[in-house]
Amino acid sequence: MNQERLDLLKNYIQSGVSPLLIENIPSNFFRSSVIIKSNIEKAELNGHYENTNFCPPTWYQELIEKSKTNPTALVIENINEIALEEQTKFIEILKYKKISTFELPKNCLVIVTCSDLSANKVNEEVYSLLAQI
Repeated sequence: MNQERLDLLKNYIQSGVSPLLIENIPSNFFRSSVIIKSNIEKAELNGHYENTNFCPPTWYQELIEKSKTNPTALVIENINEIALEEQTKFIEILKYKKISTFELPKNCLVIVTCSDLSANKVNEEVYSLLAQI
């Protein structure tokens, strides 16, 4: 990653305004992040019922814990590796910074990684919600 892209990334991370799309960067590059694979099952992404209570997903609980001490990032890893129509399961996170009834922490940045943007393998609607670095 060249210095210009690195500076731009730093500015976006500090502002935390828009979800980011970053090509060819390992997801473990982001300290204090929670990483979810793009092929995560919908039930695992959205949460589940225990008796009559709707419970948050495991990754969400981890995100809340990490955000108590530091700004954190939710990294959706390699979105281009799943079908275009399946990518839409992340729209609620990208557009509203929430999943089901659970709000993401205010100090959480959403980052989407991909390994190849040149092949148009990111859903148009998903892509429209992301700032590309």
